[in-house]
Amino acid sequence: MTPEVPNEVPPMFVERFAKAFADFVNEVTKAVIEAAGDPALSSTPALLGWQTRALPLLEQEDAAIQNGVARYKIGETKTIVNLADEARGLAKNLDGFSLDFAGPKYAENLDRLETAVVVAAYQVSAAARGH
Repeated sequence: MTPEVPNEVPPMFVERFAKAFADFVNEVTKAVIEAAGDPALSSTPALLGWQTRALPLLEQEDAAIQNGVARYKIGETKTIVNLADEARGLAKNLDGFSLDFAGPKYAENLDRLETAVVVAAYQVSAAARGH
């Protein structure tokens, strides 16, 4: 049995996915830093969860995605497709981590960026499967 070879994924989809994920991680980082400096938010369990669990995992995933992009550029598509498949469940994976941990100023933008990641990840997955 031969391994399933993904269909060609347009570079635009891969770049959009990688950028969307990086933008989300960057915004989470900014929100964590700002919330940590706010006495009203700095000692909340929500912020602690983002600082100690969610953000480190997002940073690891972002590094893996950047590595996947590098592999894609030399012709290996499977890694980025697998990472996109995982990222389609980003909202579910972040259940329990409230997006309003840094207040309403960030919550709306984080929600929008999270949605952009899921949409971009879906585009990569769908292209790889020929849908």
